[in-house]
Amino acid sequence: MKNLILFVLLAVSSCIRDPFCNEHNADETAGVVKVLDQQYIAYLQNDGDMGRNGIKISTSTSYQNLFSHCCGDKLDSIDFVKYDILGLSTVNNGQNSTYFLEVQRDDLMKKITYIVTERYCKKSSPVDGRSNFVIVPKIPSDYTIDYQRK
Repeated sequence: MKNLILFVLLAVSSCIRDPFCNEHNADETAGVVKVLDQQYIAYLQNDGDMGRNGIKISTSTSYQNLFSHCCGDKLDSIDFVKYDILGLSTVNNGQNSTYFLEVQRDDLMKKITYIVTERYCKKSSPVDGRSNFVIVPKIPSDYTIDYQRK
């Protein structure tokens, strides 16, 4: 009987501990100016998903060409003198998923780290993908970019 009570208490406390099980939270960001609409899909017929290994868009021409098939007539206006776009596609592996999109800048190492963290309550089979395009302050040309999925 003691084991049964202990098991029930553990089961109940695990559901209470995880806020993602009980409510749908919004995505969060850090170091990001703006998140682009999820309609933005960087997919080219011959190359596939351009964001699968991470992508940086630094010019208006690249921006227009990359998204002309999905949303060319309704693209956000972006000043590429001040900003860049980073993208890292993911496959949604959970139910009730939310994302934490974080851009870290290390001026000493001349490195940008873009981390996309999926937070979910219950793991499930992959359902759909997300492009995770974000607008960030202009990245100097001598910086490296490390793309990470968690």
